[in-house]
Amino acid sequence: MKTGIHPDSKEVKVVCSCGNTFPTNSTVKDDEIRVEICSKCHPHYTGEKRILKTGAVDKFYARQKKMEEMVKKKK
Repeated sequence: MKTGIHPDSKEVKVVCSCGNTFPTNSTVKDDEIRVEICSKCHPHYTGEKRILKTGAVDKFYARQKKMEEMVKKKK
């Protein structure tokens, strides 16, 4: 490994918006890294199911509901 070409790495504290903190190694110059989401609050890790009804998703559900109502009227 060549010397002098790699950035210095140091231990920094990562702070999530949910309040969770943990140490990690990084090459950033600050002593703290702020993140919006971490493994304590991300739905993939927590097992929570979240459905965000915004924009195209709302339109899809509205069309789906309308089609179900039309099918019920035909019966």
